[in-house]
Order: sequence, then structure tokens, then C-alpha cells
Amino acid sequence: MLEARIRDLYLVDELQLDQRLNQALQGGHQAEFALLLAMLSPDVTDAPLSADAKAPKQAELDLRKRFELPPVQPSYAGPADYVRSAAQSEVLATQGLRQVFLGQCLQRDPLVPMKHDLSPEVYNDLPPLSQEKVRRAFAGEKVERLPLADSVGGFAVLGEIQEAAAAL
Repeated sequence: MLEARIRDLYLVDELQLDQRLNQALQGGHQAEFALLLAMLSPDVTDAPLSADAKAPKQAELDLRKRFELPPVQPSYAGPADYVRSAAQSEVLATQGLRQVFLGQCLQRDPLVPMKHDLSPEVYNDLPPLSQEKVRRAFAGEKVERLPLADSVGGFAVLGEIQEAAAAL
């Protein structure tokens, strides 16, 4: 469940709609029903019914140390990896391919040479809720998932939509 600040700004799940989906369906208001469904978040992790994974016990986390495994392969290259790749090219020239292979076995290369952030075109094509999540992830903020409190209907724009539909 997302924190209350995000839930107040964006329509996330059907609990914020209260009975409006049922009323639109029973009343035969297909356009309103389609609009409400389209406004819901497609991300399953935003739904309050999905539980977050429990953190593993400390004993399970220490398996790498227990079995004396090498460190985890890094996902993205850092400045030290570029220096090491230059040293590997020198080792290749002087000692051969076998030494380079042994060096890579001891310290694995990163999976991706560099980290690419989203381009503005891709970011603008995201739905608003996903944009907010990406913005917070790039800023280093964590999106908290809080349990659902007593919500009165949540999303303020839906009241305006219902009033406009009643006026027509």
C-alpha cells in the first residue's frame, strides 16, 4: 500500500472509488465505468491486497560469508572498473588470455557498463503515478507502503467527475 500523500494525489486502487464502479456498472454508464477503470494504477504492487515480502532472517543473509563465496557481481560499472579494464588489457598484451580469464574469475565484470537514466520522452510517456515513483527513486527517496487507513473515498477528482455527470 502506498503512503497517504501519494494516495491523495493519484488514483491507485478500487478501494478509493468506494461504490462508484458498482454504481456506474449497474446504472449502465459505460463511459464513466471505462474512465474509472482507466484511471486505476496498472501496477499490482500498489494494490492493498498484496503483501510485501518479509525480510529474510539474518542467518539467511550470511550464506555468502558462510560458504566463502566471492562478492556479488555488480550491476553497473564504477570508476574502479574502468581502471581494472585498462589493467586487464595490459595483462592481455604481456601475459596472455589465460591470465585475463583467471583475473575475471577472481573479480567479475559488472553486468552493464554504465547506468542510463530515463530519457525525457520515455518519462513523459509514463502515467503520473509511475512518474512520481521514478522521480522519488532517482532522488533516493523510498516509496513507503503503508496499510490502508480508514479512507472516505480518497480521490478528490472523482467527486468532481460525479458532480459534472449529475449536471449533464
